[in-house]
Amino acid sequence: MKHLLVRYLTPLVMLFALQASAQTFEIDQIEQLFRPRLKFDSKYLFDSPFSDTSGRFQAQELNTVLTFPIKSKLNAEVKLDLSSLKLKDIFQNSVRVRASQVLGVFRANVKQVKVGFDSLPTKNIVTAAGGIMGTWLTRKYRVAFYNVNVAIAEQDKTLPYTVPRFSGLIGQLHLRGVRRNFFYGIGATYSDGLLLPAPFFGGSEPIGRNFIFNYTLPVQINLQYKDSRKTLVTMGVSADGYRTGINYNRKRVNVNYTAALAFANIRYRFTKNLAGRLEAGYVFYQSWNYAKMDSIQTRFSPGPGPYVQVGFNVLFGPTLWEKIIDKIIQS
Repeated sequence: MKHLLVRYLTPLVMLFALQASAQTFEIDQIEQLFRPRLKFDSKYLFDSPFSDTSGRFQAQELNTVLTFPIKSKLNAEVKLDLSSLKLKDIFQNSVRVRASQVLGVFRANVKQVKVGFDSLPTKNIVTAAGGIMGTWLTRKYRVAFYNVNVAIAEQDKTLPYTVPRFSGLIGQLHLRGVRRNFFYGIGATYSDGLLLPAPFFGGSEPIGRNFIFNYTLPVQINLQYKDSRKTLVTMGVSADGYRTGINYNRKRVNVNYTAALAFANIRYRFTKNLAGRLEAGYVFYQSWNYAKMDSIQTRFSPGPGPYVQVGFNVLFGPTLWEKIIDKIIQS
């Protein structure tokens, strides 16, 4: 039963991990998805022994993401229409908004992974991705979004044999208030002969004045506490992973890393344009699996272990819906 569950969840985890690697899908704050910004973070996964072989597993990584505007369109007009006294009808009949935005995305990631049972345990892995993502406001005041990107992910020893990887998604976000929303869609990734399609569904639900419950199925759920405009505390469970080319037994193969973890982080907004984050967590499931090598053992299981992560965001401007609200107020 356990192996069946892993086989079912792995494609879904890999899809969202590959999407997240190109900064196309922020599963903890969907409303931040289309904000121009520069993001930097560093992560360290402490040593953990393998449960089915000798040696230890350990990883550290640096990640940088740049999101920049390419094209924006925003027109808003307010003419009061009281033909219906329902608040929803007054808003839809009185406000006319046409809005769309296209952003470019570039990401660079460097990992150093130590696989203790290997004769050459240190693996230096490079990932680079670029693409576009866009959003527009529908006639029913829903936010439609899409993303397409191309990436490479290789060990330094396999860079001469790089294979491009493609991914994309499309979905729709329903805003139900300042803190309440839900979204859904479908995504797909083509990675070196492996096609992974998967639907997703998520949302945010406020609990009282200070708590918000967020979910993005099937990859994360969390609970956030916000006591001010500067501080945000988040606790939850999440899936993680990546797929990369690697040199194994003198051959280039793909390795799939998947993990499940529990985490807690605190975000603090130092200024209007600068925010920092500190996170600590515990990885309670890990899998290191070499693809298409049936003649030898290909799946190895590192034991559980803790990790820490620190990062910063430099924000360059408001999101599309923040611009819409400002435009309506000014009309």
